[in-house]
Amino acid sequence: MDMDFDKLNRILVATDFSEASQAGLRAAIRLAKTFPTPIEVFHVDIDPSLVLPPPADLLSTPLVFERVVAGAAEQLEQVVDEVRRAGVECTGASELGRTHTTIVEHARRIGAGLIVMGTAGRHGLSHALLGSVAEKVVQHAPCPVLVVPAATTATPASSKP
Repeated sequence: MDMDFDKLNRILVATDFSEASQAGLRAAIRLAKTFPTPIEVFHVDIDPSLVLPPPADLLSTPLVFERVVAGAAEQLEQVVDEVRRAGVECTGASELGRTHTTIVEHARRIGAGLIVMGTAGRHGLSHALLGSVAEKVVQHAPCPVLVVPAATTATPASSKP
């Protein structure tokens, strides 16, 4: 898949509000400023029926879930405001679903030219058991995907003597 930054129309930034997601957001803001492009920050609220086995999925307290969704909506609004304060046009959206498929479907729906997402960089057994949302998005995305690792302890090149 070729990446033509001159024709970049919208950057979709997937977030779960973690430090890894913040790293992805910072990279997306730099790209959006370099190649003037709006950003859409996107959060997936995990559908409890996908996580909890029956009958717990039906018994889970709706009020608890509503509070979680409301908290995520507030965080999403804060992230959108942060991007706008950085001087980049930005919208926010959220949906209920399975994380990787919902991100891919949303990117397709809005015609995103690039998906940017952070990754915690799991390895070994935790990666084998949990899989990687980023890896699944890369496999199925309708556009290029930039996966940004969470901050590392490496020294930036500009600060080397």
